[in-house]
Amino acid sequence: MNNKKKILIIILILVIISGFITLKNLFKLYVNKIKPYYDLQYKYIGLKNKNLKIKKSINKENQKSKDNEKMLSEIKEKREKLEKIINKYEIKENSKIVYLTFDDGPSIYTDDILNILDKYNIKATFFVTCSSNLEEFSKKLMKKGHTIGLHSCTHNYSYIYSSKEVYFDDLNKLSSIIEKSSGYKSKYVRFPGGSSNTVSKFNKGIMSELSKELTNKGYKYFDWNIDSNDAKGANKEQIYSNVIGSLENNDRNISMILMHDTKVYTKDALEKIIIDALNMGYTFLNISDNTKEVHHYINN
Repeated sequence: MNNKKKILIIILILVIISGFITLKNLFKLYVNKIKPYYDLQYKYIGLKNKNLKIKKSINKENQKSKDNEKMLSEIKEKREKLEKIINKYEIKENSKIVYLTFDDGPSIYTDDILNILDKYNIKATFFVTCSSNLEEFSKKLMKKGHTIGLHSCTHNYSYIYSSKEVYFDDLNKLSSIIEKSSGYKSKYVRFPGGSSNTVSKFNKGIMSELSKELTNKGYKYFDWNIDSNDAKGANKEQIYSNVIGSLENNDRNISMILMHDTKVYTKDALEKIIIDALNMGYTFLNISDNTKEVHHYINN
């Protein structure tokens, strides 16, 4: 082999070695620099797309919140207009007014009761508790033009009547849920057991304190002058008889009826009560600022 061939072979080997080294370095460059860069870029694009989706979701929720606020504002405005109209005709001399009031709900029977009230275009008052579906029904009651009253969040006698502070903490919790969900701040109250209750006697004088404090804080509390006795286990026929019998023998202009939308027999008796009371010439109203407060004698 002549020198020229040897030189060519050596050059070829060097080129091969050089190419191998170059490829090796290029591979290291790809692994250590280029690939991480594209991985980061891919990750960045993924995060950017995810961020855009989150922004769209946030914008959608914000718009939904604005729509809800607008709806609640419109409902509140309609309610105020309706109350002004009602207030003009609410209590006239010798008029016969019935206030249907439902305590302890909302419950599984409240929708059925609302449907019956809708059928006869009657508005009622619901003294609610912190039930699991309170937020849903707060909106629904407002939309339908009924009055939301404050009963008690817990309805636990030994708890709420243990002190003035505990009572108002309980009441404020209930009020806050209603206001947050419906935009309505209720100032109408019904004491669990009524203002004449004796279940609070373990704390002497608490009802006298609470009734005065409620008034001082701008609330109005309502007892009743007709008891359907549904809370004491009356059946459908007994509930009807208790209410209609009282209305037939009634010499009062205002009849405040105590019922409970947690009782199936109340739901079952309601339509016949409404029909007969209408035939007797009664007008049904829900509690408003012009409604005369119905109070019991305070026994504690």
